[in-house]
Amino acid sequence: MGEDQRRSCSGEDRISGLPDEMLQEILVRLRCSRAAARTGLLSRRWSHVWPHLPELVLYDDDPDTPPQASFMDAVDAAIGACLAPTLERLLISLSPVGDSPPVPAGRVALWLRFASQCVVGTLSLYAPSPKDDGEEVTLELPACKGAKKITLFLAKSWRLQLPPAGLFMALTSLSIRIGRMEGSELTALVCTQCPRLKSLNLSTMLVATFDFTIRSDSLLLVWLHRLKNTRRIEIVAPRLEELFLSYVTEARISAPKLAKFAWHCEYYDPYRHQFVDVGRRLKLLETGTRESILSSFMKQFDEVDELKLEFYMEIPSYESFLNGTNKLPKCKTLSVTLFCSDDHGLAPTLLHLLKSCNSTRTLSIVFMSSYDLMEFFCPLSCYCRSFEGNSGTDDISLNSLEEVKITSYASPHGELEFVEHLSRCHTPVLKRLVIKNMIKAAPLSNKETCEKILNMCRPSINVEFYASSTKGLVRIGLRSRTIPDFFLRKTGTD
Repeated sequence: MGEDQRRSCSGEDRISGLPDEMLQEILVRLRCSRAAARTGLLSRRWSHVWPHLPELVLYDDDPDTPPQASFMDAVDAAIGACLAPTLERLLISLSPVGDSPPVPAGRVALWLRFASQCVVGTLSLYAPSPKDDGEEVTLELPACKGAKKITLFLAKSWRLQLPPAGLFMALTSLSIRIGRMEGSELTALVCTQCPRLKSLNLSTMLVATFDFTIRSDSLLLVWLHRLKNTRRIEIVAPRLEELFLSYVTEARISAPKLAKFAWHCEYYDPYRHQFVDVGRRLKLLETGTRESILSSFMKQFDEVDELKLEFYMEIPSYESFLNGTNKLPKCKTLSVTLFCSDDHGLAPTLLHLLKSCNSTRTLSIVFMSSYDLMEFFCPLSCYCRSFEGNSGTDDISLNSLEEVKITSYASPHGELEFVEHLSRCHTPVLKRLVIKNMIKAAPLSNKETCEKILNMCRPSINVEFYASSTKGLVRIGLRSRTIPDFFLRKTGTD
């Protein structure tokens, strides 16, 4: 009797006859421990497989999930049934639902204690408020010696208490969102209790005003966003390569290997924000700093591979914008996002930036407007055009510019005006112009816009036009002065 016949006689199907390791691999791909447990209904063999899985993934944001109280019981049951000696992944996610009961702190503490003993990979916990009245509740995070990545997303009423001793020996990535913490505990955690930490992501609130310090020989990436009640931040990280800072009142940064730097603070003060050991050449520099103090910030850097700027253009601030961007670091790629109440200042703004950074090879523009469908743009008499140097374009030489990309969430008038001005500049190596209009418009309107752009550009420029429609994004490849017949045919966006 053949093997298949013997299995058929014994009632065992081919899948159930697979080795346990292969069955575990199949169940892990479900990415849901509840679904894996339900496979036990198919076969008694399967019911003994899922408790040995190296992952526990438990979340309550799908339609088949029971009420939150029952879901917490299911979490307890899954943890109690777990027979795996270690877990590569433990994810527990409770969605904040309006009429759901509060999450008991003692219950969450038991889950974290279990994680500290078993997790050797990733620990992720998403916990809504522990009490209906929002009163603060303490939650202790025990030292997880084996966890390599920890992500905690907590409601603001949780006060996360860190262990006074113990090491997170294997931890390389730590992310804490919301919740509240003691500044001294957070400093000790980062500086002394995580000797292998490479990535740090914090967006939380300190219990009291505190000077937060990061001293680490292992950190490669630091992301600090709205770290509330922080009076001063000091970072000493000799291996740090990427840094994101926002809403920082005072800072002192020593990071000699820094390559990517994002500065999204309301202001920059060279006396309060000190870069004592930061290189003057970066791969990426990103900022949304106000225009009035942009100049002093940009003086800290000589050259970047990519410069990303965000501006909120208003008529009263335009003069400070011009003064703040007269000299920009030398860059290969210039990415600009403009937020405007209309198409105010688009063409003169971009031309001014290109003049200030004329070594740019690629210009990428995202144009945002709250009046996307209005048929007007900044008039020639507008204040933004009255400054000396904004009117003439024939004398602008952009000898390095090879590619221009425009993504517009506004009416097409601003981009048309910019392309018209750009066509009058000296751009000997410009080869490609890509425009994506993300606002839905009538096909005839899109066609007229394409024809205008095509007539502005010299034949050697490869022009691509993408228009949003009810069927998706429509692409038009324009390499000559003839618009292809497949104008409205939906194609790829390569």
